[in-house]
Amino acid sequence: MNLLSFLPDFNRSQRRGILLLLSIIFLGQIAIWSFNNIDSVSNESSEIPPDLQQQYDSLKKLALEKQRPKIYPFNPNYLTDYKGYFLGMTPQQIDKVLAFRQKGRYFQSKLEFKQVAGLSDSLFQKLMPYIKIPEYKFKYKSYQNKHKSLTTNDINLATAKDLQTINGIGPVLSKRIVKYRNVIGGFHDWTQLQKVYGLELEVITKIQQKFVLKSSTKPNIKPTIKKPINTATADDLQQVYGIDEKLAGRIIKYRESIGGFTIKEQMNDVYGLRPETIEQLWNSFKIAHPAKIKIKIDLNDANIKELAKNPYISYQLAKKIVSYRTLHGAFHNFADLLKVPDYPVDKHKLISLYLKL
Repeated sequence: MNLLSFLPDFNRSQRRGILLLLSIIFLGQIAIWSFNNIDSVSNESSEIPPDLQQQYDSLKKLALEKQRPKIYPFNPNYLTDYKGYFLGMTPQQIDKVLAFRQKGRYFQSKLEFKQVAGLSDSLFQKLMPYIKIPEYKFKYKSYQNKHKSLTTNDINLATAKDLQTINGIGPVLSKRIVKYRNVIGGFHDWTQLQKVYGLELEVITKIQQKFVLKSSTKPNIKPTIKKPINTATADDLQQVYGIDEKLAGRIIKYRESIGGFTIKEQMNDVYGLRPETIEQLWNSFKIAHPAKIKIKIDLNDANIKELAKNPYISYQLAKKIVSYRTLHGAFHNFADLLKVPDYPVDKHKLISLYLKL
């Protein structure tokens, strides 16, 4: 029997199409049934026994514990921002610890660390087993003894040993400070410390923090009796801070070349003398008897060679003075010298001491 004969109203091609459609629907139903059946079976098979589930949970918890950061023993005296954050401390607590250490202090106990940092009881109990503080007693006592060794906190009464308690001041620098203080008769303001050779501003700040400047305090320093500079010996000059044997010899040689000091400005022409050293020198010396210039050079009559005998007139300058005088006539006063080309204006006062009209 022909399978397509039960559809007499359709031609052969239509009947084949209908059979193909029915076959597809049938196969689709079978596929849906098979999928549902497999899913139910898989659900039944996915159920884990309670004892295996418990082991799985335990292993999962152990794995999570291993992934958590582990706390190791630490010394709070070397705590960093990262370490503090890792331990669970707040930024404010970390800042308190760092500020404590910046003062040069050490934690002596776990409780001190808790109090300084402001840790909560729960966090402290968690960290306490890991806090390891070595023995700092010896170092800390040395630190305390060093800062308790001051005999006075008055800078004008401080000894060289007192000054050496400042970080940055050794035996040499402390003696310089004391020597300079004695020369000037005691410090009157803090800016005078800047004139001590080798004393940096950072160290001066530390001195101001540790010592006081008592204006009412009169140091046990005898008033300085100024000596005549024109009779001072090399040993006398070397008592001034900043003047060694070499500089003392230069001062005496220069003094002899000009016939003795007449005014203080002449000291500025000594080679190698620093302005601050000159200032200290005049704190100990004076021009008691100004040198009398026995022979003064006639500005309008002297020739080049004679003018060059003036200690402040070079041979080249003497030539220019004579040339100017030849072209413009005699000088009427010393101020006319200022018109000479390349005339050293800063030496005018000194040059005039050895001239006459």
